[in-house]
Amino acid sequence: MTVKEQPTMADPGRTRMPAPRRTAGTTTEFVLDGTPGRLVIAAAPGRLAHVELHVGKHGSTVAGLTDALSAAITTGLRAGAPVSEFVAELQHTRYAPAGRTGDPEVPEATSLGDYLARRLARASDLRGRRVEPSDN
Repeated sequence: MTVKEQPTMADPGRTRMPAPRRTAGTTTEFVLDGTPGRLVIAAAPGRLAHVELHVGKHGSTVAGLTDALSAAITTGLRAGAPVSEFVAELQHTRYAPAGRTGDPEVPEATSLGDYLARRLARASDLRGRRVEPSDN
């Protein structure tokens, strides 16, 4: 059975990559300035495919916002948006919670967005490169 790319409704010329049935992924638990969280990043062959960021208590504002951010990033990745765009926009953002993460690979972050960007950069091997947003 082959999977066909489907045109998106917003832009008929652009195709959406279907969600893979199975993915390899990593789960990272962290505590950012006393706020516990869990980040799941799943990869399909040759690309990141899914992001889930869970922070705060179920039903809280921060939990809802991080769920929405996760859904937006996953939708963008499936639509073919490069990971570098998300990294460039989220990296170095500043808001609470911020500080030590308890994650040895990303020991400090200036916000949840900054932590997510640094983790996405590591997962897609963008670490060490300066990522700038595009002019689009």
